[in-house]
Amino acid sequence: MQEPPQIKNPSITLYPFHLRNDGDEGYDVVAKNAQSLWENLADNVGTQFNSNQLKSLRDKLICYKDKQYYPKGEQENPNNGKLLIFDGKTLDLQPITQPDLPKLFGSIYPLRIYDTYTADLTFYYKNVTMKVVDLNQLNPQGCLLPNAIKPSLGQTLLLYAAPAVYDTYRKLADECVTAFVHNQQQASPEFRGEGILFGSPIFEYDSREDDAAKRCHILIWLQDNSQTLQFATTTFNSYLINLLCSRAKIVFVYREARKKYRQAQQIVGELEKKLAEFGEIETEQDRQVKLQKLKDFLAEIRTKMLACAQQVRYLQEDRNTIDINAENYAEMLTRIRSLSIEGDNLDFWQRFLDLAEGKYQRQIEIDLNYLIASQDLFQQSISTVRGMVEIEQVEFDREKEERERQRDREQIQLYRQKEEEEKKRDRQLENIIFFVGTAIGGGQIFSAAYPPIKETRIQWQPDFSLPLHPSAEAILWSLLFGLVFGLLMLGIAVLIRKIFRQ
Repeated sequence: MQEPPQIKNPSITLYPFHLRNDGDEGYDVVAKNAQSLWENLADNVGTQFNSNQLKSLRDKLICYKDKQYYPKGEQENPNNGKLLIFDGKTLDLQPITQPDLPKLFGSIYPLRIYDTYTADLTFYYKNVTMKVVDLNQLNPQGCLLPNAIKPSLGQTLLLYAAPAVYDTYRKLADECVTAFVHNQQQASPEFRGEGILFGSPIFEYDSREDDAAKRCHILIWLQDNSQTLQFATTTFNSYLINLLCSRAKIVFVYREARKKYRQAQQIVGELEKKLAEFGEIETEQDRQVKLQKLKDFLAEIRTKMLACAQQVRYLQEDRNTIDINAENYAEMLTRIRSLSIEGDNLDFWQRFLDLAEGKYQRQIEIDLNYLIASQDLFQQSISTVRGMVEIEQVEFDREKEERERQRDREQIQLYRQKEEEEKKRDRQLENIIFFVGTAIGGGQIFSAAYPPIKETRIQWQPDFSLPLHPSAEAILWSLLFGLVFGLLMLGIAVLIRKIFRQ
C-alpha cells in the first residue's frame, strides 16, 4: 500500500493587501474600512490560532490609539512604512501549544506600502514531518483564506515545505492546495504556472474570482535545494512582498476597469436608444411643445454624457494605475532575478507581467477608444440638438413677440373703436341737446311773435265742426315751428363740423 504524501517543516505565509486610502474620495483620504485588515487578523486569525500577541495586535500598531483606529499616528510616528510601535521589525509570536499537535511558531510584520496595508504573517513547524492531509492545522476554520481575511485588493498564500513522501513535485503541490482549502467555503484555485526559485520548484495556483476579496492566490514552494532558505533573505522578502502587492493591484484594477467599462457600455446603449427618439421630436408641429421636448431631451442626454465621461476618466485612471504597478512589478522582478541562482526559472512571473503590459493595458485602450469615439458621436449630437434648441428658441421668441405685437395692435384698435364709439355717443348727445335747445328756443320765438290770443270761451265738449281753439292752435304752431327750426339748426351744425373736420 502506497504511503500518503508527507512534507517536512511546513510554513505558511499570508500576504494580504488592503487599501488604506480611497483615491475616489481625494488625495490621502483614508478608506472607510481601512482598519478591517487589522481587525480580522487580530479578532479572527488571533482567535483561531489562540495567539494572545496576535489578539492584541492593535495595541502594537502606530495606527491605533486607545484601542481605536488612529491613522494620523502614521504621520506622527513616521517609520518608513513600518507599523509596529517599537522598532518596526518583525514581531515574533509566542509558541502556540495545542493538544495533540506539535508546537507552532509564528511571526508578523505589519507594513504600509504607499496607499496599501499589508503584512507578512507566518506560521511554521520546526522538525516536524506531517501528512499533507493535515495541512488544515495551518489554516484552522479557513481563517487564512480570503473569505475570512477580506482584503480589498486580494492576497497571496505562500506554502513552503520540504517533500518527504511524494510522487512528483507537481502532484504534491496539487495535493497541498487541495488539503489547505479542503471543506472551506472557498473556490478551489487551479494550477496556473510553475518555475524554479533559488534551486527549488515553485507552483502557482489562482481561483481567478472577479471579486478580489474572494480571490485565492497560492504559491507552493517545495524545497529541492538545501540552501534555498539561505537565499530567501529579508531583502528577497521585501522584493517579494512588493512584487505581490503590485500584482494584486494590477489584478484588482483590471477587474474594476472591466466593471466600469460594462457600466459605460450600458450608458452608451441608453444614449443610443435616446437618440432614436430625436426623429420623433423633429416631426412635432407645435413649436412650443417641440422646444420643450428638445430641452428635456438635451438635459437627459447631457446627464448621461456626464456619467459616461466619468467612467472614461475612471478608466484612464485605471490604465495609469496598471502602468505604474506594471513598472513596479517589473522592477521587483528584475531585483529578484538579480538574487537568483543558476538554474532558476521565473518565467511564470514574467508571463503575468506580459499579460499586464499586453492584454490588460491593450484591453483598456480598446475600451477607451470605443467610449471616446462614442463620446465624440454623442457630443456632435448634443451640439446639433443645442443648435436646434437655439434656432427653435429664436423662432419661438420671434413668434411670441409677433403675437404680443398683434395683441397690442388689437388692444389699440379696440381702444380706438371704444374711443370712437364714445365720441359718437357724445356727438349724438350733443346733437340731441342742441336740437332740443334750438327747438325750444324756436318755439319760444314763434310764440312771442304770434298775434295775441283773443278771448274765446273754451268748448269742453269736443265738436269737430267748430274751428280749433286759438290757444291750442298757438301751442301747435309753436311746436311745429320749434321742431322745424331745431332740425334746420342741427343740419347746419353737422355741416359746419364736417367742413372744419376736413
